[in-house]
Amino acid sequence: MESFNWKIRPGMRAEREPRVQTIRFGDGYEQRRADGLNVLQSRYAIMLSGPHATMQAVENFLIRHSGVRAFLWQPPGQPDPAVFVCRRWSAVRLARRTEITGEFEQVPA
Repeated sequence: MESFNWKIRPGMRAEREPRVQTIRFGDGYEQRRADGLNVLQSRYAIMLSGPHATMQAVENFLIRHSGVRAFLWQPPGQPDPAVFVCRRWSAVRLARRTEITGEFEQVPA
């Protein structure tokens, strides 16, 4: 499995939404439990900016994986790499650099 090793720009947004099954009772109470083994997956809104050639290598990586093949990536501040896919991204080519934005979605290993 390939690793995504390019540096992400600061200010990345992280979203987490645990999968939970809930049973509601008539008197207002509810019971909750984890829905499966990997209940907490994360999504990261990433942005990279750099020279055209470097960003072309990033885009080639994303195209090669095409939202189907997973890759390893270690989010900033996390102790270990995890498995992700990138289902969507966009690139803007400016005069001296290219900016890429996308969403990395954690998937079960």
